[in-house]
Amino acid sequence: MLGRMPQIAGFRGVLQQDVAKPGAPELGKALAAGTLTRDPTRAVYRYHQVFAVSGGRSFVRRSLVCAIRLAPWAERSVRPHESTVPAAREAELAAIRANGAHTQPVVAGFRDGPLEVDRLMRKYEGGKPAVELTTKDGTVHQIRRVQDAETLGKLRHYFAPQPLYLLEGHDRYEAMLAYHEELAAKHAPPMYSSANYGLAYLVNLDDPTLAPAPRHRIVRGLETKGEAALAPARTHFILDKLPGAAKDLAKLQTALADTVAHQPAFIVVLANEADAWKLTLKPDVSPAAEGAPVNRAIQKLDPIAIQYMFLDRVMPKAQVTTEIDAQKALAALGTGPGAGADAVLVTRPVSVAQIVHASDNGQLLPPGSTAFFPPIAPGLISMIIDPDEDLV
Repeated sequence: MLGRMPQIAGFRGVLQQDVAKPGAPELGKALAAGTLTRDPTRAVYRYHQVFAVSGGRSFVRRSLVCAIRLAPWAERSVRPHESTVPAAREAELAAIRANGAHTQPVVAGFRDGPLEVDRLMRKYEGGKPAVELTTKDGTVHQIRRVQDAETLGKLRHYFAPQPLYLLEGHDRYEAMLAYHEELAAKHAPPMYSSANYGLAYLVNLDDPTLAPAPRHRIVRGLETKGEAALAPARTHFILDKLPGAAKDLAKLQTALADTVAHQPAFIVVLANEADAWKLTLKPDVSPAAEGAPVNRAIQKLDPIAIQYMFLDRVMPKAQVTTEIDAQKALAALGTGPGAGADAVLVTRPVSVAQIVHASDNGQLLPPGSTAFFPPIAPGLISMIIDPDEDLV
């Protein structure tokens, strides 16, 4: 346990003006060269993402960039919903060690039905951003400093009793914890030390612009090719052929949306096949009863059926990666760069309500189950970790 220090804190952010040149992995050199700037005083930061969806309508997602108190999962002040991958965690830890800083944040959600955070931030949102840039996906990113001591105090008070729901960056959060433990083993940092905190973007879970994105699976290395690869799936799934739909994403998504009784479902597109297949978990199949390492509370979520009832049993030796963009995923079945996949699984997103349900029940989805659109811009703000520097 790290003590009952404040749940959130301001920090002296390192600001990036050019997203094409993110701070990691040479933060120190960039600071020395003046290509990155560090704020002279502590702040939290208001972050706006201005983005458009199909039809051209623009939205603004508002979040708060701050330092959050690092606490082990068992404390439940920060709640996970995905399991982690050791290799990814070690890679994140190596990056933190190399910089002595958190150059990439975790993303966490909080409950704010009264919109109290928005109310506190409103007076800071009209001024000129400290950082404004546009990423390749067309999203405009704006960062504004909030340095007023009274506002920071109100935010600390508001967040004090709140659990935070980790949305993205489970491997990174565990790496932050591990780095804290390494520093504490040398010399226990004071309660308010920056070593006790991690960099986070906090977003209201009830924000309608918090749009979950699906993680489509790209499968390589199948031992059995073509339709025959799906034969073992008939034990647990209903298979519906979608004639001639393999290259028609709209038809695939329409078929996936037409799923009754909230059963887990996904689409399989096989290499060199014109047809696609919709797989729906049979209503009488219980993944928990079939040996899946999950609680019944989450056993009917799509990622559970995909990982434990399909990939682990039907394609156990395959190599699987994920892709948020369905068109890019399907392109992996072609012959261009990055192609050569044997199959692509077109999936549905996990909803915010499902994430919270898993978190509150202490259950974990498989790694790489969730994502959100648009992603945060890399390297916008970094947080230097100095055990001798207090944040509060």
